[in-house]
Amino acid sequence: MLLVLALTATLFTSDTDTTFTVQRGQRLELNTHAGDIVVHTWARNAVRVQTSGSSRFHVAIDQTASLVSIHSAGGRSGPPNLDYQLTVPTWMAIRLSGVTADMRVDGVQGPVNAETVEGDVVVVGGDGLVSLRSVQGDVSLTDAKGKIDVNSVNSDVNVRNISGELQAETVNGDVNLIQVQSDNVEANTVNGDVNYDGTIRANGRYRLTTHNGEVTVVIPEGTGAQVSVSTFQGDFESAFPVTLTERHGRRFDFTIGNGSARIELESFGGTIRLVRPGGLHIQEEEGKEKHREHDE
Repeated sequence: MLLVLALTATLFTSDTDTTFTVQRGQRLELNTHAGDIVVHTWARNAVRVQTSGSSRFHVAIDQTASLVSIHSAGGRSGPPNLDYQLTVPTWMAIRLSGVTADMRVDGVQGPVNAETVEGDVVVVGGDGLVSLRSVQGDVSLTDAKGKIDVNSVNSDVNVRNISGELQAETVNGDVNLIQVQSDNVEANTVNGDVNYDGTIRANGRYRLTTHNGEVTVVIPEGTGAQVSVSTFQGDFESAFPVTLTERHGRRFDFTIGNGSARIELESFGGTIRLVRPGGLHIQEEEGKEKHREHDE
């Protein structure tokens, strides 16, 4: 019979390198104020914690049968500033939170939750509920599956090679969704572009919106969808012929193939484009060329 682990609270100095055994079912939570967080994985049922930073602070590790909690402890010298490097089992669910912290997670095959105020969040992997958030930083997710929520406020959101329900949002930045396999996608920004290159599945729902930016969607061969387009001060462009039916002002509906999926595209002041496979890459290269000409 497995004995329930009693709560432990062990303090280490800020320059820490310790390894301890964990068991399946435990999740890891790390809370810090400032400092970088890097998480790698290995095949062992153990967690390695390495830290560096000011000697004024200590690292506290609490462990129960279901949770491993890591946090910084200090005196009256202000919020702690420590860099963390963790190595965890691939199966372990993790939750990271910080105020001024860049976060990078690589190889986790469980749920991932990472949230910071000022810093980038970069995750490769994740399975199940994957939630990534930053206020002042880019948010990037690659090679994940499950229910995915990626969010920034003043930077870009980039998603590549994921499968599952997807919600992506920022305010001042672009939303780039590449190699997405999903039947439920919602992406929006206020001041930025939205780019989508992924599956459009039968009976799926895809809603892509921006206020001051462009929307570009790759339409795979054989797509069947009912498409709604709204652009008030922008244009509509399609790489293939479509028959538009005006509903009100500059709102249009049209059908592609059997019309089984539902696609809603909206931009107040930018162009909405439908492109063929490979067309988004061309758009990106043209955009880079325009930026170079502008800089010159």
